[in-house]
Amino acid sequence: MPDSRRPGVAARRILLVDDEQALRFVLHRYLGRQGWQVSEARSAAEALELLEDLAVLLDVVLVDLHLPDLSGSALCRRILLDHPTLAGRLLVTTGDTAFADEELEHATLDCPVIGKPFGMPDLDRALAAMLGRLPRPALPS
Repeated sequence: MPDSRRPGVAARRILLVDDEQALRFVLHRYLGRQGWQVSEARSAAEALELLEDLAVLLDVVLVDLHLPDLSGSALCRRILLDHPTLAGRLLVTTGDTAFADEELEHATLDCPVIGKPFGMPDLDRALAAMLGRLPRPALPS
């Protein structure tokens, strides 16, 4: 997992998009302890607003498939339209992985899915797999 305490290495940044406050709290706390800089949104509208300022800074956007104001797949499509630099940086969570696979395929989105409930080792593996494809920026000298 990322470690922002390593000299010369920038901390990873993640946006959590989930309407479940308890889950956001647990993930924020866990990821923060792993060296991540964490931002949170409880709805698609809030996520889109935050992305106006954060998109270029983010390494990962973790999106729940079932949000109160817009489906997670529709949000992912919108994110990719508005912020194409986030392609390959979206990770979807859901309690219904069969539906998620069908929904994302129908939306022609190639996003990894992590099923709820998931343990922190599952999250670590999903993030490591995703980040293995992304460059890690160095801090300015």
